[in-house]
Amino acid sequence: MKLLVFLFVITLFYQLEAKQLSRCELVRELRRHGFPENKMRDWVCLVEKESGRRTHIVSKPNRNGSRDYGLFQINDMYWCSKTNKPGKDCNVTCKQITTNNISRAAACAKKIYQRHGFNAWYGWKNHCRGKALPNISACRK
Repeated sequence: MKLLVFLFVITLFYQLEAKQLSRCELVRELRRHGFPENKMRDWVCLVEKESGRRTHIVSKPNRNGSRDYGLFQINDMYWCSKTNKPGKDCNVTCKQITTNNISRAAACAKKIYQRHGFNAWYGWKNHCRGKALPNISACRK
């Protein structure tokens, strides 16, 4: 019985920390964080292909041993620190970009985009570039 209660509490805690956004919730969050409307469908496609709109996701190790974190799947080799001290190019910890508050993840994703464009993300290159992008017309401004 104690094990069952423990598992329930752990599951509840995990659900409080993890969130899967609907498409329109994602669009609202991206708008709130200043993502440009003319690239909104590209950003939605990127997030859907990279993380499935899940804020908490951490990838399996990449070939080079690095991992990708959060909604935008930001890589720990260059952009976020795996320690408890913020660092690397986005000056954040990887844990900070796997929360439901996407402010830090959004700022980091914008920095990556400024330097490399959407080509920084394989999910976008392989599934969005030159392809039909998600319909966000139901997601009102």
